Amino acid sequence: MDATKIVEALQAPFPPEDIEWRVGSTNKDKTKGLALAYITNRAIQNRLDEVFGPFGWQNQFKEWKQGSQLCGISVKFGDEWITKWDGADDSNQEATKGGLSDSMKRAAYQWGIGRYLYKLPRIWVEIEPIGRSYKIKNKPILPSWAVPKGCKQGSSEAHYEEQHTGPDISIPATIRAKWTTLVGNENALPEQYDAWRNEGKTDQQIEQILTEKIQEKNGTKGNGPTGNGTASEKQRKAIFAIAKSKGLNEENIKQLIQYLNHKQSTSELTSNEASDLISLLNQVERDELLAMISNSRGPDFGKSIDISDDDLPF
Repeated sequence: MDATKIVEALQAPFPPEDIEWRVGSTNKDKTKGLALAYITNRAIQNRLDEVFGPFGWQNQFKEWKQGSQLCGISVKFGDEWITKWDGADDSNQEATKGGLSDSMKRAAYQWGIGRYLYKLPRIWVEIEPIGRSYKIKNKPILPSWAVPKGCKQGSSEAHYEEQHTGPDISIPATIRAKWTTLVGNENALPEQYDAWRNEGKTDQQIEQILTEKIQEKNGTKGNGPTGNGTASEKQRKAIFAIAKSKGLNEENIKQLIQYLNHKQSTSELTSNEASDLISLLNQVERDELLAMISNSRGPDFGKSIDISDDDLPF
């Protein structure tokens, strides 16, 4: 097969029996949950066998960091072996085995295997408790584009579309905003938030984790060297211009900087920190930004002030 046909074969959808489901975020009364779809490791192995043959691929594992595993899937293309890596944290049950399994799934996504599952609309389903967790009562029906041609799986695709709109995910605005600052979108947040809560972490602990990751990303953890230049005047002006357009005042911006970066003003920000703040201001709604500030500084947001495009209050 040429490269194009290989890619098509790897990315082809799987039959429903090769898809496993688990509960992501839940509603407040724990009666419905977000259904998350995954391919099984057996299906990954079968797909690699079909495309490359039993002797045309291999996998290897490495311990990544404490409590995490890396998996590399190598395939033979022509005379060359090509490897793609990804990793996962150990799971709560059968920790290392779970980490190995999840890291292989993630490595398979790097090759396009099962990646289409990320395009599924959010689907909320009825759930029931099982131990300290929850399970899905009835297996969801996938839309027709997410199954092989000619595959029969139930009464109607409308069942899936009807369910995918559901209750808002009960993730605090402060966590959503920090995640957006770190990652750029909320696509993977429900799954990660659910994993953290299943580990027993509180929302406050999750916020602290995200704060530390933002600091690591920006090179500011521990107030050490930043590794990049200070924010430019253009960036600082952009921060205040966006803030003004959203009805935020000078004190709001100070509180936001203190909350995210443990600094006092835009003049102390690095270029990377300023870019992340601009991205946050562009992507997060005013009420969520105020909720973030309120969570750390109290409910007094002060009065609105006019900010000139040529003026930098601090």
